[in-house]
Amino acid sequence: MEGHTEEKGFTMTESFHDWFFEQADRPDEVGALARSVKSDPFFPEHGGKAIFEGYFEGVSEPASAKKTFELAWEEFTAKPIAP
Repeated sequence: MEGHTEEKGFTMTESFHDWFFEQADRPDEVGALARSVKSDPFFPEHGGKAIFEGYFEGVSEPASAKKTFELAWEEFTAKPIAP
């Protein structure tokens, strides 16, 4: 379903793409990474973790981006889901 990602037995109603771009104002490494990819037309709009991992494993981002992505994904999947 568009707008939903099923991972580990639960459903996320907000996409990682949207959540991640909302983090662009943060003063930490997650915010910096979000700012760096926000204008990239190849950044995935939809998909599960593997889609975004593939993007961050690409040659367009530094090696530290993968680690920061993992931190961001953990935070994204840990956030409470609104009823």
